Amino acid sequence: MDKHYSPLQDYAHEYGDGMPVLIFTLAPTGVGQVSDLLTCLAKFDENVSLEATPHNLRLSSLNQSKTAHAAFSLDTSTFFLKYHFSLNARETTRNEPKAWACKVLNKALLSIFRKRLADGRDKETALERLEFELEAGTDQTECRLVFKLVCKYGVVKTYRLYYESGEALHASFDRQASANYWTVASRTLRDVVEYFGPKTDQLDWFFQDGRVTFTSYTEKIQSGREILKQPMHTSVALERKDFNDVKVQEGLHIGIIVKDFRSIVAHAETMRAQVTARYSQGNRPMQISYESGGANAEFTLMTRATSESASSSVTRNSTPARNLSVQAASVARERQGRPEDAGSSQPASQMRPPPARSLREQMRKVPTISRGSSRESPPPPSASINPDSLFIPADDDDRHWDEPNFDIEPEDIVTWDHTSASTSLRKIQDTESEYFPIDSLGNASGFHQIEPTQRLSQVKGLFD
Repeated sequence: MDKHYSPLQDYAHEYGDGMPVLIFTLAPTGVGQVSDLLTCLAKFDENVSLEATPHNLRLSSLNQSKTAHAAFSLDTSTFFLKYHFSLNARETTRNEPKAWACKVLNKALLSIFRKRLADGRDKETALERLEFELEAGTDQTECRLVFKLVCKYGVVKTYRLYYESGEALHASFDRQASANYWTVASRTLRDVVEYFGPKTDQLDWFFQDGRVTFTSYTEKIQSGREILKQPMHTSVALERKDFNDVKVQEGLHIGIIVKDFRSIVAHAETMRAQVTARYSQGNRPMQISYESGGANAEFTLMTRATSESASSSVTRNSTPARNLSVQAASVARERQGRPEDAGSSQPASQMRPPPARSLREQMRKVPTISRGSSRESPPPPSASINPDSLFIPADDDDRHWDEPNFDIEPEDIVTWDHTSASTSLRKIQDTESEYFPIDSLGNASGFHQIEPTQRLSQVKGLFD
């Protein structure tokens, strides 16, 4: 008998030399943890990359926009009951630095790693262990991922999944250059996320005056019944004492996608772990990591820098009526400071008397017959009306827009003007002549006035 014989040689004879070997066994609690991390990865992409090394098994996903990368590393010594990996079945004692990777549909794995399998209350179908074996051969059509669910009373459920060979992607992140970091309990972050709505788009946080402020932004929505005409933001502040450790540059703003952050916090809460975020500055990658029970999670996210001109942009995008009111106030203050307006503010006792007007100007401006104009200019708007108010003031009645009622409204009356300087002379002119400039009448040689021969009270109409 060969002294170097190993049971894995039977596997090598069956599938050929030089084929990778991957075998591991999971406890029911491990199956539940894998189900949770697969649920988290499903929120990033529909595919999962499996990467096996002698020291760990890595599951990762990259979203479609390539702005978020999620990876879980399962330690072989603490997470698994049994674990063995080798690229060459004959050389099982060597620790090859290379790895074997493939890609599988997340939905297919979730159908195997179901959360209820970890629940031991159903004793009839309780899961005892999960056994995994890689069937790799020279013919790719025969390659399978074999999962065996060993249940109570000798019941065994076997699943064979196809996989796609390939290399797993790794996100690049420099921890040495990331001087800003904070560590907080996952439960604290869960309380913060609960304040953000389901339609929230972006999340920004910064450290100022001994507290970290998380602000979520929601863009305007005009689809279906959900209408939000203006952007909305919600801010939640955490004191420094709420963090286990914090070292952050004061005033530095970092922005990420709320959907990614909510997925991370939801999974971290299932592990009851301490969450650590590391970053350098905006528009540079940041990493959120936590570990518990042999499972190490690392999320590399692309960040967005928040410019300091955000406040100025809010001013530019403010309500036009509010801008106009501010301009009107500034113009009023400028007018008060002008020297020509200073004389108008003097008391009446110090003002000079008005200059004497000529007889021609008095006769032109004082009409003999005063007749109410049928085209009166509309009254100026009341100063008490608030342009931003939702209610209509009481004086703006609907009766203004009704048909005219000649029985109630006063009629135009022709009367004598007793303020005229002369009762025997009267000028007949158009009521709109007072709007003409004085210079237009200055070149006239004189007025031809006609003395009245009959009073208006003696004139009879056609039907009198």
